[in-house]
Amino acid sequence: MTCQPERVAVVFESGPQRVLAQVSGEIDMDEAAGLREELTAALNASGTGLDIDLAGVTFCDSSGLHVLLEVDQRARADGKTVVLTALSRPVARLLHVCGVEGVLTVRAPVLWVKHRRYGPTVHLTPVGRLDESTGLALEEATAALEGVDVVACDMQELALLDVTGLHALIGVARRLDARGIAFFVYNWQPQPRGLLDLVDQQNPRAERPTRLLRRLQDFAAAARTAGAAKAADASRTGPGSGPGPGPGPGRPGRLLRHI
Repeated sequence: MTCQPERVAVVFESGPQRVLAQVSGEIDMDEAAGLREELTAALNASGTGLDIDLAGVTFCDSSGLHVLLEVDQRARADGKTVVLTALSRPVARLLHVCGVEGVLTVRAPVLWVKHRRYGPTVHLTPVGRLDESTGLALEEATAALEGVDVVACDMQELALLDVTGLHALIGVARRLDARGIAFFVYNWQPQPRGLLDLVDQQNPRAERPTRLLRRLQDFAAAARTAGAAKAADASRTGPGSGPGPGPGPGRPGRLLRHI
């Protein structure tokens, strides 16, 4: 969404259960009604609630605060939650002065799962770290997948993976596999990849706990092996040793003119 400078702008990122709203600009009396309408619509479209990032807000008066309180109240009435995931200095100062820091939930997200769906294929991108406290977020992201054949999980933005997070990820892969949903993970970063290698070293290759997380890696390795074997076979047999009209031992080559 594009707007003029000094006006409020909201960018929404929809997940399987929650919606992330990134708010920037100035929130005053003129902008409050539109912001309330957009946040309420996003809350209604969410499964469990709304996460609001206010790091880009350069000004916020009492009308903006009322919007946040009203949306939070509506969420509670619907059995949902509103979480403020980031605050700019003007917003943090306003919450402190008005004494509502204990009313609104302010919590930086440890893990956010981006969600994109293209027909029967879903692309997930975990952002942050996957550990004991965040495994539930990943389970929520995959629990509501209906009519899906393939889940592709991009790990490029996963900064940290610990053992409990790995067990949660393996559990997700097994549940999807039991439902007949193909699960592919790619773009492993050094730290998570190192943990996978360490865990696998403790088990025979045929019993690797992470095998469902390495499908693309195994497919690529198999393709490279097959290609190398084919190239080696071709170099041993040499050109012209197979059947056909090409030159061979005792047979002069023929020049074919292509028109």
